Amino acid sequence: MATGGTPPGQIKPSSALYFYGRITRDEAEIILKERGCVEGMYLLRESINPLGNYAISLCHDGKVHHYVIEKQPDGSYMIPQGRKFNGPIELIAHHQEFKDGIITQLSVPCNRLPYQSPVAFRGMTYTDLEAELLDKAKSMKGVKMERALGPQREHLIIMVARDLHMKQPWYHKKIGRDEGAKRLQKSGHKDGKFLVRQRDDGKTYALSVSYHSDTRHYCIDKTKDNKYGIQDGPKFDCIMMLIDHYHNKQDGLLCKLTEPCPAPNYDVKLLQKYMENSCDNLQYLKVGQNSWMEPGVPTTMAPPPPTSPMSDLISRRESNYGADGNGPPPLPSTSKRPSIGNARKLSLVNAPHRPLPPTPGALKNVNEKLYGEWGGDDTIGSQNAGREGLSRSIGMSGDEMENIYGRLPRNEASFNLNRNQIDLQDTLGSGQFGSVCKGVCTMRDSTKIPVAVKTLKNEEVTPGIEPELIKEAKLMQNLSHKNIVRMIGLCKADCIMLVLELAPLGPLNSYLSNHRETAQGNIVELMWQVAMGMCYLESKKFVHRDLAARNVLLVTEHFAKISDFGMSKALGRENNYYEAREAGKWPLKWYAPECVFYWKFDSKSDVWSYGITLWEASSYGAKPYLKMKGQEILKFLVEDGQRLEKPPECPDKVYSVMLHCWEYEKELRPTFAELATTMELIYRQMSYEMVSFPVR
Repeated sequence: MATGGTPPGQIKPSSALYFYGRITRDEAEIILKERGCVEGMYLLRESINPLGNYAISLCHDGKVHHYVIEKQPDGSYMIPQGRKFNGPIELIAHHQEFKDGIITQLSVPCNRLPYQSPVAFRGMTYTDLEAELLDKAKSMKGVKMERALGPQREHLIIMVARDLHMKQPWYHKKIGRDEGAKRLQKSGHKDGKFLVRQRDDGKTYALSVSYHSDTRHYCIDKTKDNKYGIQDGPKFDCIMMLIDHYHNKQDGLLCKLTEPCPAPNYDVKLLQKYMENSCDNLQYLKVGQNSWMEPGVPTTMAPPPPTSPMSDLISRRESNYGADGNGPPPLPSTSKRPSIGNARKLSLVNAPHRPLPPTPGALKNVNEKLYGEWGGDDTIGSQNAGREGLSRSIGMSGDEMENIYGRLPRNEASFNLNRNQIDLQDTLGSGQFGSVCKGVCTMRDSTKIPVAVKTLKNEEVTPGIEPELIKEAKLMQNLSHKNIVRMIGLCKADCIMLVLELAPLGPLNSYLSNHRETAQGNIVELMWQVAMGMCYLESKKFVHRDLAARNVLLVTEHFAKISDFGMSKALGRENNYYEAREAGKWPLKWYAPECVFYWKFDSKSDVWSYGITLWEASSYGAKPYLKMKGQEILKFLVEDGQRLEKPPECPDKVYSVMLHCWEYEKELRPTFAELATTMELIYRQMSYEMVSFPVR
C-alpha cells in the first residue's frame, strides 16, 4: 500500500450509482426514508466538511444510521475502529458480504438516476468538477497526471475550488456595499437571494443577502491559515464551500441561501446550466425517481413537510382570534400528550432502574436560591444600586467592552492566568461554594480589562476529583460569541478562579424586577439577543440545560449575554442529545417534560427553557408556576395540557412564541435560528410602531 496518498487501483466513488456526492446527513435520511427505509438499504455521500472524508447512510430497523469513513494519513479509508481499505467503494464491497462491526449488512443500494451526476457543489455536478480537475492537472508543469488525479486529488480539488467562485453567476467582483444592495433590489428581492463581492482590500469578500425586501451584508474574513468564514461561523478552504454550506444550513444567517443574483452580462447559457443544477439537492436527485426504483422497493413514503416559519405560525394564531388581538392565543394541541401515569410507565419501560428525579419542592427552592451567580433573591434590592454604579464606574459602553473582549486571544497560554494578573475588588455575590467578585485582569500585553471572577473555596475541593468550576472552564474555553459570557482565563493559585467577562447590570430577572418601566420592546430586543446566543451554542452542539432569566446577564439595558455554563454539556459527534446519569440539583420549573421523564436533553429542551425565560422577562422577573410543586407542575403541563398564562403587559405575538416553545412534541418546537429570526422581526415591528405611533 502506497503512503502519502490514495493507494493505486482505487475505484472512483463517483462511478458508483449509490454515491450522491456532497449532500447533507438530513438529505440522506429523507432520500432513504422516501425509498422505504428497507433493512440494509444504503447510500454513500461525501462529507460536507472536512474534504476527503465520506459517510455511509444505512437503514436498520426503520431508522437511518450514519458511519463516517475517514481518510487516513497513509491514504487508506476506514470506519473508526474498523479495517483499512483502498477506498470507500472497496469498504462498501466488504460490508456487502460481512457486517464486521456495522449494525446490519449492506444489501440494497439506493441508486440515483443513471444519467445524474453526484452533487459536487451547488450548481455544479461531479462531471463538471472532474473536467475542471483534468484541465488544472494538464496545466501543471512537472506533475504526473495519474498522481494529480490520484493521491493528490484532494489537494487538487482545493486548488481548483479556490478559483471556482470567479466563474459563478453570484460573483460580482469588486463592487461596494451600496452597489451590491442596488443589484439585489434591481434583480427583485426574494428571501435568500444572494451575491458575493470582493472587498476593497482585494483579499476578503462580503456576502449580500436579500431578506424581507431588504439587503443584509456579512463580512467573509480570511484566517491566517487561508480559510474563509463569517464571524463566529465555521471556516472553509474556499468561497465555493462556504456558499455551499449556507445553502444547506442557516447557521447564523437570517435565512438559508436560495438563488443567485446574477452578475451583469453573465453568460445566459451558463446561467441556465447553473440554475438547472442549483435547485435543492433533494429536488435535483428526485427527478423521475419512480422510473428507476428497484423492483419491490416501496415508493409511497413522502418526505416530512418542512417546518413552517415562525412568522407564519404567529400569523395563523393571530387569525384564529382576530386582527384586533383580543383574547389569548390558543394553547398548543394536547391530543398527543400522554397522561402522567402513561408517561411514568414509558419512563420505566425505557429506564426501569431510574426513578423520577427530585421535584422542585424536594430541592428546597434550589431553583430560586442557588443558581444565580450574583447571589439569591434576598440580595437583589441591596445589590441593584451598586450594580448600576458599577456600570457607570467602568466608563465604557457595551460596544467598547465587547470590542475589547471579542479581540482577546483565545489560546492555551492566554487562558492560563497567574495570580498576579488578577486584582480582586468588590464582591458582587456569594453562594454555597464560593463568591463572584468584580476585578481587573492584566493581560500578557499589559492591557487591563474589567472582569468578573468566580472563586471556589479550597475546602470545597476534593482531592483527586476535578471541581465543577474547572469543568465549566473547559466547556467555555473555545466558545466566543457576543451574546454569551466568554471565559477569559483560569487561575489555579491559593484558590481556583474562573475569570469571565463582566456584565455590570447583573441578572435579567433582578434588573427587570427593579426596572418595571422597561418597555416590552426593550425586553424583546434582549430576548432576541439570547436567541442568537443560543443559536450559536446549538451550532457548536452545546446543550445549556439551565437557561433561565437568572442566567442571562446584562452588560447594558440593551445588551444581554447568556451565562452560567455549569450544567452545559457538549454533545457527541454523532449524538443529538445528552442523557443525564443522575438528577442532581435540577431547575425543574424550566425543564421540558421529556427532561423530567427520560433525563434526555437537547437543543429542543433548551427551546422549552427559552420559552420560560421569555415568560420571566415579559413578567418583569416573576417566578414561573409560583407556589406549585413538581408533581403539580407535571399534571398541569401534561395531563391537563395547560401552559403559563400570558403576562399582563406581554404582546400577543410574543406569547405566541412562548406557546410554540412549549409544544409537548419537541419536533414541533422551533429551532433557535427560527426564534432569532422571529424575535428580530417582532422587535423591529415594535420599534417601528413606537416611532410611527408614539404613546401620547
